[in-house]
Amino acid sequence: MEKVDYKFWAKYLKRLSSLYVGNNSIVLEVAAGNCNLAKYLSDSFRFYVASDISISMLKKNKSQNLQKVCCDMTMLPFKNKFDLIICAFDSINYLTNRKSVTRFFLEINNILSEQGIFLFDAALERNSYKHQKHAVKKGKQKGVLFNRQSLYLHKSRIHKNIFEIIYPDGNKMKEIHRQKIYPLEFYFELLDKCGLYAVECFNAFTFRNCKSNDLRAQFVVKRKY
Repeated sequence: MEKVDYKFWAKYLKRLSSLYVGNNSIVLEVAAGNCNLAKYLSDSFRFYVASDISISMLKKNKSQNLQKVCCDMTMLPFKNKFDLIICAFDSINYLTNRKSVTRFFLEINNILSEQGIFLFDAALERNSYKHQKHAVKKGKQKGVLFNRQSLYLHKSRIHKNIFEIIYPDGNKMKEIHRQKIYPLEFYFELLDKCGLYAVECFNAFTFRNCKSNDLRAQFVVKRKY
């Protein structure tokens, strides 16, 4: 499947966060998955918590020094405040309706410290059209066949990634990942309604202002009050 350069991604987020918070920060990463990003970021901060809805994904990381919490990103169980909250890899696009995104932003508002920042990135529509050009990918690794089909439904703005894996013994597994590709303006509107605001919105992996026809947006968010 597509390989994510976690080291590169972590370097960008570290540089971005250093403009607003220091190494003494308390950090929360939501939708952390198997903690590959946390592997490169956690040593740079005083306290780092990696959270994800999948306990099996969190268990793939064997580090004893990393704090891991299994929870839904729209129902965060934390009572303490965080100076830096990270949501990477367009995880926000997996919240496929306005109500879910609203709940998530309200949860962020509740646990973000007064001077803290919230970093999240979002895939935009051009990114979906880009993947449509290579809609089907097939391959084989260690005897395992895989097939990925990418399908963007323009009218509903739903992007589907359909994965089929065939093991050497003939067993098959199929997964369908659905993402909602929101317009760029949607995030600004909802942040404002949830007591947050975007300090910056960059074209991801750069420090150039994001445009609606970019592939991915990187938001830097603070509390309004």
